[in-house]
Amino acid sequence: MKKLLLISAMMLSSFRLLAQDDALRLGVRLGGGISKCSGVGDILVPEDYYSNYSFSESFQAVPVGGVFVHYHKSGSLFGVEAGMSFYQRASKLSYKDNMELNYDVTTRYSHLGIEGMLKCYPWRKGFNIQLGGRISSVLNSDGLDYSSNQEDERFASFQYSTVAETQRIMRDKLTGRPDVAVGGGLGYEIGSHWSIDAAYYYGVTSTIKTETNTFNWSDRNVHSHNIELHVSYLFKL
Repeated sequence: MKKLLLISAMMLSSFRLLAQDDALRLGVRLGGGISKCSGVGDILVPEDYYSNYSFSESFQAVPVGGVFVHYHKSGSLFGVEAGMSFYQRASKLSYKDNMELNYDVTTRYSHLGIEGMLKCYPWRKGFNIQLGGRISSVLNSDGLDYSSNQEDERFASFQYSTVAETQRIMRDKLTGRPDVAVGGGLGYEIGSHWSIDAAYYYGVTSTIKTETNTFNWSDRNVHSHNIELHVSYLFKL
């Protein structure tokens, strides 16, 4: 207990010393971007069971937000940022075939976690190059929506399930996973308070986990691609 109290006191003391340094600031970030998760079609049709169909994947708009600590000493080549962030990984998969059956599978998983960036300032201020990553948990593992024309009368002989039932099964068997991503970007700090950043994140871990099922859906790696634009405001501590 004494050692724990001593360590806590040292950490508190260090933070107070840093807080007295004008190089340390607290930031609030808001922004948005586009996201796509590549490979959902390989889960649904893992082998050549049939032909005369096509899949297409498209980006979806996503929000971004967070709070962070920013440290860059005036005139220094390097700085760092670390904090908590909220973001989404999303995508839309569209199917169509020669029978005019079509469906859309839209995934939108919300994440909350920690991120960090090492920042390099070639001209010691303003413009910077960033490299880092983020780790987060998924807040809505059932974040999948399904829509289709399978209930049309012309498909009655196929005895397809209802759209609602198909969505329920997909949400149960295709679940969102935590995220580990690497990323980088470019930024520009305006004066003492404002910062604009453009970043790209690649999901190292798969976005979706395929549970045991009877539909021939396989567990494949579905990697996310997020392109984001952030605007941040920095406060003096």
